[in-house]
Amino acid sequence: MPRVIAVAGLPGSGKTTVAKILERYGYAYYCLGDIVRERAQELGVPPDKAAVLSRLREGRRALAAALLKRVGSSERIVIDGVRSPEELEALEEALGSVTLVYVVASRRTRYQRLAGRGRGDDPASLSQFLMRDLRELKFGLADLLARADYVVLNEGKSLEELEAEVRALARRLDEPART
Repeated sequence: MPRVIAVAGLPGSGKTTVAKILERYGYAYYCLGDIVRERAQELGVPPDKAAVLSRLREGRRALAAALLKRVGSSERIVIDGVRSPEELEALEEALGSVTLVYVVASRRTRYQRLAGRGRGDDPASLSQFLMRDLRELKFGLADLLARADYVVLNEGKSLEELEAEVRALARRLDEPART
């Protein structure tokens, strides 16, 4: 079975940054957000609406199921953007043991990051940002925090400091299990 890391967190917390650091250390990278953006384009709706519609029409595991069709046979896999316990369970059923890393940052920091990111689905106002958080939490994102194997605080750190922390985590995960 492959070593699988799922990365979760609210928008702007740094999920993709953490997952991309793991990719640089040999993990094959897959992103649930890419599936959502593709669905949005197919449906002709914004990504936030596509995320909701996909889960309502096809079930809470639909996006994970679509992503799993793309997962190759790598020894080390990182999945960016898990949003619910159901998505995590779908990954576990298909891939075996999954280590859940939850990335956290303050509301102010996350809003500033999203405002500066420049993606089309980023909130244009504080109220849109707060509504997006609420939607993400309704998917079950807060439940994942309670299930996290590791929590990464991505606040007040340089990219180099974050990378060192994630690299240390990856080394720890790569060590053989001790009994």
